[in-house]
Amino acid sequence: MRALRVHAPGDLRVDEVPTPDPGDGEVVLEVEVALTGSAERRAFASGSDSLDGSPATLGRELAGVDTRDGRRVVPAASAPCGHCPPCLDSREELCRRPERLVGALAERVLVPARIAEVNLHPVPRGLDPAVAALADPLACCLHAVERAAVRPSSLVAVLGSGPIGLMLCACVADAGGYVATVGGRQSRHALAAAFGARPADPQDADVVIEAAGTAEARNQALELVQPGGRVVLVGSTEPGEALAADAERIRREELQIGGASGHAPRHFRAALAFLASGAYPWERLITHEAGLEQVPTLLADPPEDYLKAAVRP
Repeated sequence: MRALRVHAPGDLRVDEVPTPDPGDGEVVLEVEVALTGSAERRAFASGSDSLDGSPATLGRELAGVDTRDGRRVVPAASAPCGHCPPCLDSREELCRRPERLVGALAERVLVPARIAEVNLHPVPRGLDPAVAALADPLACCLHAVERAAVRPSSLVAVLGSGPIGLMLCACVADAGGYVATVGGRQSRHALAAAFGARPADPQDADVVIEAAGTAEARNQALELVQPGGRVVLVGSTEPGEALAADAERIRREELQIGGASGHAPRHFRAALAFLASGAYPWERLITHEAGLEQVPTLLADPPEDYLKAAVRP
């Protein structure tokens, strides 16, 4: 079968690879649509998406057809083990031994047994499979807003207006918060309004969610938050990166600084229902269509309006 694999920085190739052979509890999906996201951009730039540095098939977000019964399904990119201390304490997003799905940018993908057991669901009736494939990043956003403890009275500043920033806006608005976007292109601010963002002074924010993935944005988040407020870091960072923070201000103003990464199965189920509700124009997050052969060019020189691409192997 064909698969898009990263060999070196900037070197993506469509290779012929063996078709997955499922073991006990594993499921093989025929990929109907996979989405490009920030993880693929990072892997393209770094030249690796595997622990041992060997060529690896990209992709984590997809909807496909279960080869056992022909059902359209959508898998999460991970699943908790269910047995480690965080899982037993209902903090499954902190699982110490999660199973992960990789290789969505291919004609077929192997779904690990634990994901197949707890995080593989039918595509809701009437929902475009490409939109259903947004469930994994949306689940991460739902978890982040939960971590931010957004209340109906909260003014929330979201830093970053990429797909994650826009989905965060929708999640904050759905939780009853008043959300304003900070940074990014002006055209993205107009789009953010469709996802619940409203005009507001971000310097009044009692919750700041950083989703830009830059050191500048993280520092800005700390500067914006009001006394007694919370900062939640969502954007990816480099391991070992230091956070510049005024410890005395944190103490004096009783600031809370935390992070959010991943999701639990309940977030994934909620994300699918949220997408199926049609409450927001989720389809506008998918700005481009591509085959496997077009993805390298798209990632190397993304158009100005690029958010995500629906890739149909």
